[in-house]
Amino acid sequence: MRAKLLIIPIVSILAIMGVIIIRIITNKPPENTVLLAKNMLSEAQLEKSSKFANETFQEALMYYDSAMVEWRIQNDRILLFRNYQQVTAFAEKSFERSENAIKEAKENISNTEEIFEIRIDELGKKIKNFDENFNSFPMNKNHRDAIIKCNFLYSEGIHAYKNKNYTICKSKLDSAEIILNDVNNHYVERLITYFREYPKWNAMVVQTINHSKKNKSFAIIVDKLARELLIYKDGEVFKRFTVELGANWIGDKQQQGDKTTPEGLYKVIDKKQNGKTRYYKALLLNYPNEDDQKRFAINKKNGVIKQGVKIGNLIEIHGNGGTGIDWTDGCIALKDTDIDMVFSLCPVGTMVTIVGSTKSLNELAII
Repeated sequence: MRAKLLIIPIVSILAIMGVIIIRIITNKPPENTVLLAKNMLSEAQLEKSSKFANETFQEALMYYDSAMVEWRIQNDRILLFRNYQQVTAFAEKSFERSENAIKEAKENISNTEEIFEIRIDELGKKIKNFDENFNSFPMNKNHRDAIIKCNFLYSEGIHAYKNKNYTICKSKLDSAEIILNDVNNHYVERLITYFREYPKWNAMVVQTINHSKKNKSFAIIVDKLARELLIYKDGEVFKRFTVELGANWIGDKQQQGDKTTPEGLYKVIDKKQNGKTRYYKALLLNYPNEDDQKRFAINKKNGVIKQGVKIGNLIEIHGNGGTGIDWTDGCIALKDTDIDMVFSLCPVGTMVTIVGSTKSLNELAII
């Protein structure tokens, strides 16, 4: 009889725990919905909606701001009691108002010359924005050729506009915009996929800073996207340096010869100078570490990596940098004057953390 009585509370407890777990798993922030609202709001701004459809645009802006405020409120609550439904609702309303603002703005812009002046100006901004955000990305030949063609068509469109040939102007601008959107969407998607690793990057960065603070020591953090090497001292940023990376730097290093700079927690195991390195001075890292070797073995077993391929080694922070382009086989290159300082400050054993970015996509505001 007692055993039966015990079963009921246990079942109840398990049921409650199940509900809690399901609640935690399913109650996630609507990141994609908010991102879509943000992008549509930016598109509305680019379409001059703040000028030609201001009332609707301000509503879209108000709903987006409300979504962000509500998001922060929910994030401050205990995980189990967070509810992002209102965030989703505000974001969806912002998206809808932005779409309406774009339509209204286009309808309200009736003057032909003004239309083309706006198009030329905004497409120029889009081209510049793409260049600033993605020019440093490893890009295949087809995409680079497409961007060259886009710039050429854009220039032809401007020339046609100045000659008041609006039909040709529209055709050139339309073609340029189609090409730009296609390439831009590809790299935005690639960037979003890459940033799925951000929680892991952030955890490593926090661990490194805490290690530096706790041990009153120097530590190195490399931010691949920002092209920065940061030296921490006692948990605070001490120095910043510009770096160059592997020519195919996006993602974690998978194998020898992929020209990708690895990501993970490492340490300096040797310091080379006086002819012991061909790159002036170098700090040798313990790549591949245990995590790298395990991942390599799993990928090889699963056929992600071909048999006979090696994992690679000799990843260094070294000199001979300052070229302005990514050129290494996976190492981190600095100007000789910068490696002099890094070399002098960081002894063998210094913690070195390499991540895709120290900031989230939302903080970077790239897309």
